[in-house]
Amino acid sequence: MGATRSRARLALALVCAGFFPGAMRSAEPAYTLHIASGPLDSALQEFARQTGIQIIFLSYLTDGQRVPALDGTYTVNVAMNALLADSMLTFRWVNAKTIEIRRLRQRTDRAN
Repeated sequence: MGATRSRARLALALVCAGFFPGAMRSAEPAYTLHIASGPLDSALQEFARQTGIQIIFLSYLTDGQRVPALDGTYTVNVAMNALLADSMLTFRWVNAKTIEIRRLRQRTDRAN
């Protein structure tokens, strides 16, 4: 009888996950980061070292760009937004452990 209840609970959890996928997801993990102010490319490499998340980018995108220090506990999204805030760059998740850095797309107004 215990096995039947366990299977019923599992089935119910899977059904609920289908209707409420966000409810089954855990909160985004936070990392304690210590990244010195300096060149953006170095800050991204240090972020990758401290979090274990691979970051891919073309070096010309970060040339000459600098970032302020990042010292504290941050989620990945908050930390990446802080590092890229003044760069005209953005990021996207490639997979669960890889982030790609790329240019922000420029909006073009089509006024006639």
